[in-house]
Amino acid sequence: MKRLSIIMGVVAVCLTTSCQDSAWDDHYGQDSAAPSQNIVEMLAANSEYSEFLSVLKSEGLDSLLGTDQTFTVWAPNNTAMSAYSSDGNTINHFIKNHVCRYVYNASDLADTTNIRIMMLNGKFQDYSRATGIYTFADIPLQGNDILASNGVIHPLSAVAPFYLNLYEEIQNGDDTQSLATYLTNFDEYEFDKANSTPMGKNSLGQIVYDSVYNYNNDWMRRYGSIYLEDSIYTMIVPTETGWQAGYEKVYPYFRTFGTLETSSENATTHVPTRTYSVDDNLADSLSKAYTEENMAMNLVMRRKVDPYNADGDSLVATSGNSFHHLAELFAGAEEQTVSNGIMWKTDYWNFRPSETFLKTIEVEAENSTGRTNAYANIISRSSTETIYADSVSGQKYIEVTASTTNARTQPMVQFTIPNVLAATYNVYVVFAPAEAYSEGVEADSTRVRFFINYVHENGKMSEDAAITGGITSGNSMTKMFVTRISFPFSNFSQSVFDEGDEQDNDCVRLRVQTTVAASETSKMKRTMRIDKIVFEPVIDE
Repeated sequence: MKRLSIIMGVVAVCLTTSCQDSAWDDHYGQDSAAPSQNIVEMLAANSEYSEFLSVLKSEGLDSLLGTDQTFTVWAPNNTAMSAYSSDGNTINHFIKNHVCRYVYNASDLADTTNIRIMMLNGKFQDYSRATGIYTFADIPLQGNDILASNGVIHPLSAVAPFYLNLYEEIQNGDDTQSLATYLTNFDEYEFDKANSTPMGKNSLGQIVYDSVYNYNNDWMRRYGSIYLEDSIYTMIVPTETGWQAGYEKVYPYFRTFGTLETSSENATTHVPTRTYSVDDNLADSLSKAYTEENMAMNLVMRRKVDPYNADGDSLVATSGNSFHHLAELFAGAEEQTVSNGIMWKTDYWNFRPSETFLKTIEVEAENSTGRTNAYANIISRSSTETIYADSVSGQKYIEVTASTTNARTQPMVQFTIPNVLAATYNVYVVFAPAEAYSEGVEADSTRVRFFINYVHENGKMSEDAAITGGITSGNSMTKMFVTRISFPFSNFSQSVFDEGDEQDNDCVRLRVQTTVAASETSKMKRTMRIDKIVFEPVIDE
């Protein structure tokens, strides 16, 4: 399986003055004399570390530890080494997992109980103090430290565990390949010519470089750099079984129509009529892309999280979504330690649509984007100075008046509703009274009706028959129920990634129109004051 093998920059870790080569006296007292033998020589002089030294020499690290650079070695004794067996990557998974640059000892924990130390393999280990006991990677230090001319050796009674990070575990797991495939699709490597070293020319006269590549993954940039060792995350990782269960649960909400075949629009009302292909390649690819995006975006949380002892009553994913049913969410998941946090591997998909992607959609009427009108004059109003300041959404609404006295041309406004899913919604329109703009004005009301335009099961985008509404209140806010409707296709446009070909994003529209007869104008006006449109999903979980 592919691994990240790139130069990400050199991180110099120096947490206290004890990291400096010249700070020997600060560690061991004014009367301490630095030994003349280096770390390798001191290990050779102490027979209880002969097995560790033997492995160290077999990998050629003795030459590095014999220099005048400064190191701390956390050395397992021979008893600990009896349980050690190589996994095929001894130098990185074992030797470099026990060696770090600079000197660390008890004085570094004088004012704190834990520090994280970067080892030579780039992994981080915890050096901790609790009730007088010092531990490295949760292993108690036993025996006396061994001072050397270029550092210190701490005795360990067990081998420090090596862990892959979250991304490595997902990539290398036999049962996490669907998630791995999705995430690695975002991997990008850009050749860094400035930091690459020319090595000569090939047979074509082209310069050959000892190449350095800069790595980027747009998904991780947004939701968590789970490949970095110096970051800490908690991640729910679905197995193949869990991913398939999630896909089957999420996919129906993102069922998508495909390629546009025909299109026309009424020149006066701007009401469109279109035909789309159903179940073509575009529909399939978009449905898959939107489904997987909305599955993966909620898997990561920052820091180590104990879902059964969480602060407060919820957890927040890096997507910004909050989860309130923690025991349910993590049910059946198994906790696994990784080098940069905790992985909860699961064969289940316990996310609730209502906490992830199936949310209430609100369209502010004053937002002119995606809004058209006919036979109407539209003015944006503010409720800031009235008693309705806290009742009107965003303290703004639109006032729609008739542009003609002809009763056959009632004023109408058409709103585009974004990111509607293939789900069932209760639809509402919220109206404001005249006093929401200026107190003391004469109250009025109007009768309205509604039209919903969307892509039907046969791929035809058209308006359903008019929906009879009601009469707005003249002296209070009116949240008027329009209808309950189930959409066969999603009209999703909220992807944060460039998916290439995208579907039209204006295929769900709500038209609001007055319906006041000429004989009724003494009782009602053909004036609408629209605050917002609300699509509330019908939750069945």
